[in-house]
Amino acid sequence: MTQITDLPNNDSGNGWANTLPPRLACSPLSEDISCDWLVIGAGFAGLAAARRLSENNPEDRVVIVDACKVGDGASARNSGFVIDLPHNVGSDLDNLDMQHRSLRLARAAVTQLEDIVQTNAIDCQWSHRGQYMAAASDKGEAVLDGFSSGLDALGESYQKVSADDLNSAIGTSYYRRAIFTPGTILMQPAALVCGLADTLPESVELYEDTPVTSSRFGSPHQFSTPNGSIRARQVILAVNGFAPAFNILKGRVFSLQLLASMTRVLSDGELVKLGCEPDWGLVPALPFGGPTMRLTQDRRLVMRSVFSYRHSRHVSAGQYQKAGALQARQIQARFGALPAGIIKHTWAGNITLSQNFAPGFGKQADGVYSAVCQNGVGVTKGTISGILAADLASGRDNPLISDMETLGVPCRLPPRPFLDLGITAKLKWWVRSSRVDG
Repeated sequence: MTQITDLPNNDSGNGWANTLPPRLACSPLSEDISCDWLVIGAGFAGLAAARRLSENNPEDRVVIVDACKVGDGASARNSGFVIDLPHNVGSDLDNLDMQHRSLRLARAAVTQLEDIVQTNAIDCQWSHRGQYMAAASDKGEAVLDGFSSGLDALGESYQKVSADDLNSAIGTSYYRRAIFTPGTILMQPAALVCGLADTLPESVELYEDTPVTSSRFGSPHQFSTPNGSIRARQVILAVNGFAPAFNILKGRVFSLQLLASMTRVLSDGELVKLGCEPDWGLVPALPFGGPTMRLTQDRRLVMRSVFSYRHSRHVSAGQYQKAGALQARQIQARFGALPAGIIKHTWAGNITLSQNFAPGFGKQADGVYSAVCQNGVGVTKGTISGILAADLASGRDNPLISDMETLGVPCRLPPRPFLDLGITAKLKWWVRSSRVDG
C-alpha cells in the first residue's frame, strides 16, 4: 500500500470562487464501497472522464472523488480561457501535422464543453470573445510575427490589431500591437467547473473533501480515504501534478506555481474612463513577459503574472503580498485611470508540465489510466484527455485517441536536486529575458 502525503494545500483567496453564490457541496465518503470505475480528481479531466464513463457504461457504478471541494482546486484557479489554438503555433512550422492534431483535440473539447454549458444552462459567463496576444517590445513583436506565420501555415483566421485599436478594445495604450484569434472562449472557471460537477449524470457518485491517503493497484484496486475505503475494478487518475504521489509518471512531470489577483467590481465611471469592450482576454506574446489579463463580464480585472517553482506547495503571506503588489503596479502601468488599492483577492494555482510538453495520457497498468499533465492548457487539454481516457478504458473506438497518443509521453527528468536547480535557473532566465514586455 502506497501512502499518499502530497495533498492539495489550497488557499482561501481564489477570487473566482469567492465571488460565486454559496454552493451545496457533495458529502465526503463515509463508508467502505466497491465500484466498477473510480475517477480520482474532480477537475476538468476528472469530470469529463466520469461523464463519459457513465455514457459508455450505463449499467456500471462510477465514482469520482476529490481531495477538496469542487471549485477549490487548480481547475478553478486559471485565467478563464478555453483555448483552441496550440501555444507553440509559429515555433514548429516543420511539424504542422502535430499542430493540426492539437487543434482537433482542443476543438473537440470546446464543442463538448459548449454543449454541456448550453444544455444545462450553466451560468459561467461563457463568452465567444476570442483572445488578444499582445506585445510591448521588439522581442514580443518578433513572437507575434512567428505566431501569424504559424496561423497562415495552418490556414487559421486572425486579425492584426494596431496599438490604437487595441487601446479601444481593452483600454490601454501599453502595447504596440496584437494578434486577435476568434476561437478562444472566455468564462468564469470556478463557475464552470462547479456547473460541470453539479450536472453530472445521476449515475455518477461524487464525493468531495475526500482525499485518497493510500493506494494499492491490483485486482481490485484499493484506496483509503479519511473516513472510508474504495475497491475499484478500473481507475482513471485525473490528479495532474499529484500523479507521482500515486507512483504514476514519477520523475517525468513537475509543477509551476502561479499567482493571480482580482480587483473589486469596477464602477460605471471607471469603465467609462477605460472606454473598452465589456469583456476581453489578453495573453502576453512573451509567456513570462507580463500578465495574462481579463476583464470579466461582472466588471473585474484579473491579472496572473507570478511564476515560481518550489517543492513545497505552501505559499507564505509575504509571497501573496509581494504578488499582489506586483500586480497592482502592473494594473497602474496599463490602466493609469484606475485608482490604487482596488485589488481584492490574490491566490495561487498550479500548472503541471513535462520537459517535452507531452501529456501524461494513457494506460499506466492493468485497469489504470491517466489523464494528467496538460502543460498549461488545462481546460481544453484536460477535458479531452478525460474523455479519451474514458474511451480508451472502455474499449470505445475514437480516432482522437491516436491524435492524443501521437503527442508522445513525458520524458524522464533529471533527478533532484539537479531538477530543482535546472528549473529554477531556467525560470529565472525566462523571466529575465521577457522583462522587456512586463
